[in-house]
Amino acid sequence: MNKKVFITGIGGFIGGHLAQRLAEEGFIVAGSYFRPTNTMDIPSAYAKKLYNIDVRHRPHIEEALLDFKPDIIYHLAAQSYPMESFKYPAYTVETNVLGTLNLFESVIKVGLSSCRIMLASSTAAYGFIKAEETPVGENQPFRPAHVYGMSKAGQDLLGDTYYRAYGLDIIRLRIGNCVGPRRTGEVVSDFTYRRALWDLGRLKAGFPVGNLHTKRAFLDVRDAVEAFLGLQEKGKSGEAYNVAGEKAFSIKELLNLVLEDCPNKPEVITDPSLVREVDEPIYWSDLSKLKESTGWSQRIPLQKTVKDMIEWWKKSLLVA
Repeated sequence: MNKKVFITGIGGFIGGHLAQRLAEEGFIVAGSYFRPTNTMDIPSAYAKKLYNIDVRHRPHIEEALLDFKPDIIYHLAAQSYPMESFKYPAYTVETNVLGTLNLFESVIKVGLSSCRIMLASSTAAYGFIKAEETPVGENQPFRPAHVYGMSKAGQDLLGDTYYRAYGLDIIRLRIGNCVGPRRTGEVVSDFTYRRALWDLGRLKAGFPVGNLHTKRAFLDVRDAVEAFLGLQEKGKSGEAYNVAGEKAFSIKELLNLVLEDCPNKPEVITDPSLVREVDEPIYWSDLSKLKESTGWSQRIPLQKTVKDMIEWWKKSLLVA
């Protein structure tokens, strides 16, 4: 009998890609969504059941789990944008921390404590990292730079607590900057969107950018999903694993990749509104634990991800 997988946040960027990949592997997929950040076309095509659930309300989670009875749960539901956490700190904490608590309590209450729970934490929990500390391993102390990072640290700590105190089978996925086609609302998406506009003749007033000096290790979502499946099968219960890109790029290097084959390059303009109030200088994680546990490696270079995202944006803009 094929195993059943429930994805909270299936309407998000990673959720859609994960649902498709799991279905292709023969898993029976269901999931919940609330204020989806991506089109629901992909989840609708690959999930057997979809539930409209706000994870801040525990009874709704309990009802869905009782109805579907999953073998594996991916907890992706979150307010996932750092910039939004400056505007909506309470909503961010309620969704990310209380929502995680509600899921764990629901799993216990409905008798699904044997489920493997893949908890989507974030490298944002590490926060402020010194250059000499990079690449950071899973023992790196949490020093979050904003409410989003704090909420991810809280999720992560809850995962550790419910593993130790209640014996839940929880694996913590500390996900780095995950990008690819259908991604919106972050720097690679913003840059590739503007490049697509430029190529289509729709960008007239220059190419706005924020801080170009920070560094990020970007990971294509298609590689990330393969890491998830490897850890789902081979990960050790109670452990945390970094899932991120292998190389850190400055945002300036990213910009150069986005514009590298662009004839008549647009004028690059610094837009103060795109500069975060607080910004971590670098995200770069040690992936040794993930690789040793699963044999995973990053296969899609950032250059290909950027090209694929530009093409996706062009197609989206032409049909809009």
